[in-house]
Amino acid sequence: NPNEDVGTIERFYRGDTMGVFYFESPATRQLLQKVAHGLSLADYLQRDHYQLNVIVTSIIRPASNQYIQEWVKRLHGAPWSHLHPLLKPVLDETLGVMVYQEQMSQAAMHLAGFDPASADLLRKIVSKKHKARQLRDYHRQFVSGARQRGVRDEIIEQVWQMILSFEGYSFCKPHSASYTLVAYKSAWLRAHYPAEFMAAVLSNRGGYYSPFGYISEARRMGLTVLMPDINASEIHYVGRGRSLRIGLMQLKGVAHKTLKALIRNRAAGPFRSLQDFLDRVRAEPADVKILIKAGCFDDVEKDRSRPQLLWQLHLHTARHPARSLDLFQEDSSSLSTLPAPPQSDMKTMLRDELAILGFLASRHPLTLYEDRLKNVPYVRAHQLNKFVNKRVQTIGWLITAKTVSTKNSELMEFISFEDTTALYETTFFPKAYERFVHLLSHTRPYILQGRVESNFGAVTLTVESVRFL
Repeated sequence: NPNEDVGTIERFYRGDTMGVFYFESPATRQLLQKVAHGLSLADYLQRDHYQLNVIVTSIIRPASNQYIQEWVKRLHGAPWSHLHPLLKPVLDETLGVMVYQEQMSQAAMHLAGFDPASADLLRKIVSKKHKARQLRDYHRQFVSGARQRGVRDEIIEQVWQMILSFEGYSFCKPHSASYTLVAYKSAWLRAHYPAEFMAAVLSNRGGYYSPFGYISEARRMGLTVLMPDINASEIHYVGRGRSLRIGLMQLKGVAHKTLKALIRNRAAGPFRSLQDFLDRVRAEPADVKILIKAGCFDDVEKDRSRPQLLWQLHLHTARHPARSLDLFQEDSSSLSTLPAPPQSDMKTMLRDELAILGFLASRHPLTLYEDRLKNVPYVRAHQLNKFVNKRVQTIGWLITAKTVSTKNSELMEFISFEDTTALYETTFFPKAYERFVHLLSHTRPYILQGRVESNFGAVTLTVESVRFL
């Protein structure tokens, strides 16, 4: 039972849920850390963590930030009371904060005298777009009904604003509970079969993050990332023990029919060489060229360089023109001997890897900057919690970003960066966003300066300046 498994529960306790269904976004992982703030794992295990996470699933919605913060405060002992006694039976389980869709309907019934049908229509209208006229009518009905029950206007408005926080999307409690159960099963797999779990996440095209983000997370989980191999790789990613093998699906530009032919012919026995592959698999030269540059033949051709293998493909294509797609434009009919150029230099191999996979997988890209980093004083990501309320300098590789509008309609951005030690969250308030957003991309590292903030144990960096490394 994943709900009773310590390893599973610990994933939620630490906010260690990247890849876990519905609990992997930066906002959700940080909320998990806030929920567990100040608790030992033993204390957390004694809590009704499943019901807490059902609330987490539902309260994470675009318009509810202020209510999330209030719920966390109350969860950790801040004094509170219901906005009105009539709301006590509706909101007791969620500490006076409206979390689930049905609470919206129930509040309209208890506080403003709505009948069940009207209350349910209100729920449906709030979640829809282009509803302004209908919503005005329901607002009038809500205000009138609540006044008849002696509720003060300021309380009526506060409850109505809480109802409006359900705009866009929201969940009923059964929906949240079912999602949370799937999440616990997902977290159980992450805890006990990490390689297989990450392979499945990547094979299913991930979730919130790019493949590079999940590959980095796999390394942080202690997994060894293995490169594509003509005999060891499947089309999908494969995890076994403490190893994660990149799937052939990740190779950009290789036709799926070529990959299927590769797997089908390999069933008769492993490929012994490039020539064995060319003799057994009918593949377009362009596809084979990608397989060579990706290093798929490195293991079976240990004594030969990738450029030499490309020359062999060149010769094979010239001798079998019916199978050629004019990959080589020059006249190759007279070619009879195979040149033996040296192995490509590391820069070329890394550029090929980046072009073919879409990211560097053989190493973290920041390792290429080690010489420069020796002269840069910076705080490593996994140590940021030791510098709360201090200004620091960090190194960051951009992983994912979310742009939002403030109440004054100014743009700001929440960005996840990482170094080789951890993923960390940053906030670009409007001034910083306007000044630095044009500099940011996923293709190079940055030096970030800013102030370390902590909100119930969830650490972020408020960025004040950005420059290129």
